[in-house]
Amino acid sequence: EVEEELVSVGIMKDTVIRFCMNSPYEAKGNEVVGEQVAEYTDGGIRWGDNVYQKLTFRAEGEDASFTLHGVTIGQKFHWERQESQTFQGILKLVVDEDKIVAINILPVEDYLTSVISSEMKDSCSLEYLKAAAVISRSWLYAQMQRRQEHADGGAPFFSFVKGEGESIRWYDREDHTIFDVCADDHCQRYQGITRASNPQVAEAVNATQGQVLMYDGKICDTR
Repeated sequence: EVEEELVSVGIMKDTVIRFCMNSPYEAKGNEVVGEQVAEYTDGGIRWGDNVYQKLTFRAEGEDASFTLHGVTIGQKFHWERQESQTFQGILKLVVDEDKIVAINILPVEDYLTSVISSEMKDSCSLEYLKAAAVISRSWLYAQMQRRQEHADGGAPFFSFVKGEGESIRWYDREDHTIFDVCADDHCQRYQGITRASNPQVAEAVNATQGQVLMYDGKICDTR
């Protein structure tokens, strides 16, 4: 088993990010509540009367939430559309390629409860959901480890493994470098608390807390 960590999830990327603090958050020493606008300006993020390189909004209450407007879901699929989505945890805004990226930082187990509630039917059995939780958690930690190794100056950061007599390359997705995973089907579908979590999913995640699949001393990339 591994200790629970925080996961950073890339939610959206645009020149203007519109969002609402549904309860008090803190940023730059100020309490923030209500509708907000952050705009990319001259290499930085204009929020209020100032321009910043990055902004971090931290919840002041345990059940605090924020809503991001215009989040694209189903990117490059026929159901692609935009909607407002609500999240708990930290909201971080950073600059990347002349745009602002909105990142949600939250505990891994909370992330998994949302992902599996979105991806699995209510009718799934508890044992099936427990297996899904272990698989989803394993893939997530493998991705987080690969990103950390890259940040520490280790192996190149792409989905390619070469061993004796075999080479494995994943073509289903690119790897991310400024956050651990994205929120769309490209990685795992994560929609915060926008859609009610399945109580049976929460039970499955809790029952398998911290459990991952290992092979040869390493966490398996289970995709």
